[in-house]
Amino acid sequence: MHDPHQHHPDTEPDDIDRLFARLDRAPVPDDLTARVMASTVVRRNATRAALAWPWMLAGLAALGALSMAGYQLGASLASSDGLELVAAIFGDVGLLATAPGDVFAALGEVIPWMLVLTAGLSAALLILAVGNVVSRSSIALRTRHFA
Repeated sequence: MHDPHQHHPDTEPDDIDRLFARLDRAPVPDDLTARVMASTVVRRNATRAALAWPWMLAGLAALGALSMAGYQLGASLASSDGLELVAAIFGDVGLLATAPGDVFAALGEVIPWMLVLTAGLSAALLILAVGNVVSRSSIALRTRHFA
């Protein structure tokens, strides 16, 4: 890059070179680096905060799906012999040791596994969404507190 404050002997200065030769270099503010870094951090955290709302929506959707799956699962177990079977298994864990095949066959008949799978996936998505929302909001609060 050509430095306007230095004249090169191989070229003849023109009007622009003479104008630049009269200019003084502008002083750099003392806090320039701090201001640039602060604006970068603020912009980055604003981006993180802007990306938190999709996780909030995903968390609400997961909570709704988990509530519906839990209600349907409870209603399905109550309408069949599922609650008695689950109570018997938790009441006498030795049933699993003595006849595990019979216990799993009975569970397979009365438990709606699609609802259990839906509830499990909804719970996992809810945990993931809440974790992302909390981590993004704590970073934003931490920088706001110290800034």
